Amino acid sequence: MKAFYYALVLSSVALAGCSSSSDTTTGKRIVLETKIVTEPPATQAFSNSQGWSISLRKISLSVGPLYYFDGATIFSYAAPKRKTPLDRVEEFLGIGVAYAHPGHYIPGNAKGQMLSPTSVDLSSGALPLPVGDGVSGIVRSATFSYNVPPTGPQASALGSHVAVLEGTATKGSDSRVFRAEIDEADVRNTKNAAAVEGCPFAETDMEGDGVVTLTIKLPLWFDQVEFDSIPASTDGNPVSMPAEAIGRNELVRGMKAGDGYVFSYSEK
Repeated sequence: MKAFYYALVLSSVALAGCSSSSDTTTGKRIVLETKIVTEPPATQAFSNSQGWSISLRKISLSVGPLYYFDGATIFSYAAPKRKTPLDRVEEFLGIGVAYAHPGHYIPGNAKGQMLSPTSVDLSSGALPLPVGDGVSGIVRSATFSYNVPPTGPQASALGSHVAVLEGTATKGSDSRVFRAEIDEADVRNTKNAAAVEGCPFAETDMEGDGVVTLTIKLPLWFDQVEFDSIPASTDGNPVSMPAEAIGRNELVRGMKAGDGYVFSYSEK
């Protein structure tokens, strides 16, 4: 964890030390407003590869610092497919994961950041995040991080969790009303940080002040979730996903995949 944050601190220092002029080597300082949205919109249901239709009514996230780089994202990715009995056995045994993840990702030079953590509930639509800053130039990738402990408007709703998701999943006559409470330990990466590195940033040349939009790809988070591993509600209230449930583990894996967090820039 220390190595990860040390690298980010170095990136921040390098960014802060950039010239405010239009020097072509370092770029010029720019202001980056930030917003976060979901795709599809929270009010719209979506389906996953397991045949479930999912409607979310609560999407609370504790968002930590965001970092933008000029290094290209390299993914080792197998497109989602319907699981065979052998796939399920291998998953139970912890063998193989068919999810996107950065492969030999090199961030490159720091080009921007949003350093103020906050919490949001995206069930009502797009929301602003604190303003960040950067330097002009090409951007290609990003790092998303979760904030621990949660701070901001949704801190009390999140409690000690970094994400709380509630909704209903249906498949034919089967229905699951669920609540997923995701903790820091669930989303730690191989560097022991609650962060997702190598997220795609639509390649663009940030020439001036603008807006960075972070899009949470909900169908990718839930694509492999098998809701029949979650107990059915007996009273219509959400049932917490058990820690040992395969469906919860599949959701966590989806949330740790870089392509579930897509960044883009638009000039003001």
